[in-house]
Amino acid sequence: MRALFKKAAGAAISVSALGLMAAPASAQVFFYPPDHRGPPVTGAEPGLFVPSMPDAQPADTRANLIWNLRSALNVAALNCQFWPTIDAVDNYNNILLHHADELAAAYEGLKAYFRRVSGNQWQSRMDEYTTSMYQSYVLVGAQRSFCHAAAETARDALSQPKGQLYVTAQNRMRQMRNSLTSYADATLPPNQPVPLPALPRLDDACWRGDSYNTRRC
Repeated sequence: MRALFKKAAGAAISVSALGLMAAPASAQVFFYPPDHRGPPVTGAEPGLFVPSMPDAQPADTRANLIWNLRSALNVAALNCQFWPTIDAVDNYNNILLHHADELAAAYEGLKAYFRRVSGNQWQSRMDEYTTSMYQSYVLVGAQRSFCHAAAETARDALSQPKGQLYVTAQNRMRQMRNSLTSYADATLPPNQPVPLPALPRLDDACWRGDSYNTRRC
């Protein structure tokens, strides 16, 4: 009996520990966000946006900056619904309403750019460009860090007066781009090992006959 109990106890602890490492949280998201903030941007910084925008003029760059912000928050609305408390969908829809005029102007700005640089093929070139833009905000392993940055960015955007969405874009797009970093386990701070439960003692001093003595061990 005593030997059997020892074997069973050891097996249960091993299974419990394995479950702790493998099972994701289902009811709540626990996340220690790294600091992804960065300096304000103009939209013309190399490597900030994928794809790039060759021969862009200042008005084109500003339109692209605002439309990238919209694209990133659109991706968040689609991919961050596993985290209900950040209100990704509601925040995105409210941004579309609150900043409708500025977003419409940014879209017209993109159209003007592609008409200028692509001629009769402007529509297909713009479609390819915007598709790549959306895809650039999806990275396996970066979902939680990206969703956290998107939540902060969305709240910032909703706090801006109408016509000032570009301020959020300037101040937050570096953070959005930096958040696209893959983490092996985004529920823990970077480089922190997974905590395992302490194993109980199973040596002879812990036993009285076939009974495990919890007061001793």
